[in-house]
Amino acid sequence: MKKNRFPFLEAAAIAAAGTGALLPSLPYGGRIGLVLLAVLLAAGDIVLRMRLEAQQENRLSAVEQRVQEAQRQGEAASGRIREEAEEYQKKTKEKLAAFYSKVSHSLRIPISVIQGYADLLESGLIQDENVRHEYLSKIRERTEYMNNALGQLLTEARLQADFSIGLWEHFDLLELLQKVISDMEDAAQKLGIRIELSSELRRLPFEGDRTRLTRSFYNILENSLKYMNTAGKITVTVSVADNQVLIVFKDSGAGMEREEAEHIFELNYRGSNSVQGNGMGLYLVYVTAIAHHGSVTARSSPGNGMTILMLLPISQQEFSSPPAGDSPAE
Repeated sequence: MKKNRFPFLEAAAIAAAGTGALLPSLPYGGRIGLVLLAVLLAAGDIVLRMRLEAQQENRLSAVEQRVQEAQRQGEAASGRIREEAEEYQKKTKEKLAAFYSKVSHSLRIPISVIQGYADLLESGLIQDENVRHEYLSKIRERTEYMNNALGQLLTEARLQADFSIGLWEHFDLLELLQKVISDMEDAAQKLGIRIELSSELRRLPFEGDRTRLTRSFYNILENSLKYMNTAGKITVTVSVADNQVLIVFKDSGAGMEREEAEHIFELNYRGSNSVQGNGMGLYLVYVTAIAHHGSVTARSSPGNGMTILMLLPISQQEFSSPPAGDSPAE
């Protein structure tokens, strides 16, 4: 059955028709009553139609407002995306310029030296075979230096661009630490060093990059084994508070000056007790901590060993933007 949109108007029409049929037989008062009834029904219908139209206009107005608000938000989001893209492009250009400057500075002098020796050999002025052999050895040395320097510069560029994580994984962080410590035990025992894991936890569900954290834990422990200079112990303590995990690596080695300890996470930094390496291992630890929206610090003093504290959020749900990748030295 079709629903009538104007019931009062239909009722008024019926009333009017009935009035026309009944008017001759009704007294004067009855005629007036029927006419008033028809008028009231018609007026009620007009009011109802006005209300319906007003409601429709209100609904249309609300829809238009929502559409306009969505357009404004879309324009604002597009503006933010455009600004972020421009800022990223600017930073990329600055990093590339710095990289090119480093390459030029590192390779310009050895290339000049190689060219000088090569020109002398090509000129035929050097007849002494021993001198010729010496010049060829110098060219080889400079070539090896350039190869190493370029490799280190490329590694630096990769590390400086590696402040974000492409794949987040869910795993047991305590189990990962236990595996790393187990892998390091043989090397530690040969040096008379014992590695212990201390935690009241049995499991520690965690969200992060398993590969990079594994490499960072290895780097920290290897650093302790390299610089302890004596038999002793490395204690790894794990605790959780406020949805964050604190991992403390403490060794009983020789330690270093507090001022030096403040710089150990800087790229290419090598302390006064440096024995080998290129100063990238602990910088990688720093980059990994920042990529996880965490932090890493070091405490030390002569004779009191080294303590490295890594603080990481257990879950990444509250973080929606990539972390800032500033240098620890800044």
